[in-house]
Amino acid sequence: MNIRTRIIWISCLAVLAAALTSDLLLWLLSRQSFRSEAYLKALQETYTITSQIEQTFGPNWSLEMKERYLEYYFKSLKNEQSTSADESVIADTASQYSWFFGSSAHSSSVGYNICFRTAGDPSTKSQPQEIYNHTNITARELAALDYQSTQSPQQLAYAYLDHGQGRYIVFKKELTSNLLYYRIADISYVKAKMNRLTFYMGLITLVLALLTSAALFLILRRVFRPLQELDDTAGQMAQGRYDRRVHIRGKDEIARLGTSFNHMAEAVEARTLSLEQSEQKKTLFMGNLTHELKTPMTAISGYAQTLLSTKLRPEQQEEALLYIYEECTRLERLSRKMMKLLELDQETSLELTPTNVDIIFEAAAKSCAAILQQKQIELIRISHGETFLMDADLMTDALINLVDNAVKASRPGQKIQLRAYDHCIEVTDEGQGIPQEEQEKILEPFYMVDKSRSRQNGGAGLGLALTALIARHHSISMSIESREGKGTKILLQFR
Repeated sequence: MNIRTRIIWISCLAVLAAALTSDLLLWLLSRQSFRSEAYLKALQETYTITSQIEQTFGPNWSLEMKERYLEYYFKSLKNEQSTSADESVIADTASQYSWFFGSSAHSSSVGYNICFRTAGDPSTKSQPQEIYNHTNITARELAALDYQSTQSPQQLAYAYLDHGQGRYIVFKKELTSNLLYYRIADISYVKAKMNRLTFYMGLITLVLALLTSAALFLILRRVFRPLQELDDTAGQMAQGRYDRRVHIRGKDEIARLGTSFNHMAEAVEARTLSLEQSEQKKTLFMGNLTHELKTPMTAISGYAQTLLSTKLRPEQQEEALLYIYEECTRLERLSRKMMKLLELDQETSLELTPTNVDIIFEAAAKSCAAILQQKQIELIRISHGETFLMDADLMTDALINLVDNAVKASRPGQKIQLRAYDHCIEVTDEGQGIPQEEQEKILEPFYMVDKSRSRQNGGAGLGLALTALIARHHSISMSIESREGKGTKILLQFR
């Protein structure tokens, strides 16, 4: 079961529980109200009859006169009810449809009158004599009821009687010491009203539950639409479609969730792209490394095999051994730079100390003195005692690589300049320059603009890559300005 269905069920059950609780309270209050209404109506009718009887009795009336009057009076009341029976036909016919409109043919109580003459002395066991009784209820049944006082001036007592399929309220009044009067009111209509009220409340509750379910279904379908879209997009991303995004609607919690999801998707896409590029670079790196190692190793193996299998003149042997030595030196430089690249690529933190640029300028000049002298190139150093935060050894290596590349790109008699100012170190040459489209690629390992010339000069395309890595660990901004035939300027900007 999905969350939307669970919310609909929980909400409907909550609404249903609230409605049933309200219905129960209303039902209990209505039942009490209907009972009280029926009780008061029957009490008023009984009070009216007993008051009229007591006002009619004369002070000198004998018991026989009172009995004859009561019999006549109760028969008159019965005849009045019979005379009004024809008028009740229309009301009884309408009562067939009154359940729908909320009325009832028995909206008023139907009354029955019973009167007995007693012995007067409670100690006697003689049975009461009927004066008037047009019901099948006996004096014994009436006497067995549990009466309660009405606390009225008429000194009436009342009790409830279940007889047959009806429910009645019985009022008892001692008219004289020998005359006992009962007024029986039919209150079965209270039950009919309660049944009708129960039906209405059940119907309303059912309709309310259906309307609530429909409204919740429509509202939640609209509310959960972004979550459904989010789920679909997440599924597509799980299948490798990292460019998928969710559409943001509004500024609620779901919109914020969608925004966070899009940010996460962008980060995943960027990370995935970075890993793919890194993997490609590693593959290219290993391929280039294999190629760079293969060339000197092939030459060394060939010359060694020649020395072992062929008888050469001394000058030829010396030439072969010199070539083997040069290729071994080249392999040593390559392995040293490779180790430095791998070491710096581990994201190790450096301990930077304030260092005067004259120190690293001097160290770089000494290391490159042989190659500078060999190609007859002048190295000019310009500084004014600037001090930067750096690792002196690594920055010296960086400058050696830059000067070495500048020497390889220069012709004999040209100049190379090392210059420090503000927060910058600048290396400038007058060489052949770097094409515009190649300037963004030369910082990659093993990348060489002119492969034949670079290998002829003993290069492997690692110098600028190592310099860029050293600059990144120093938080140095490295930029290249170059034009073909006009030389190259590499700027190291310290923060």
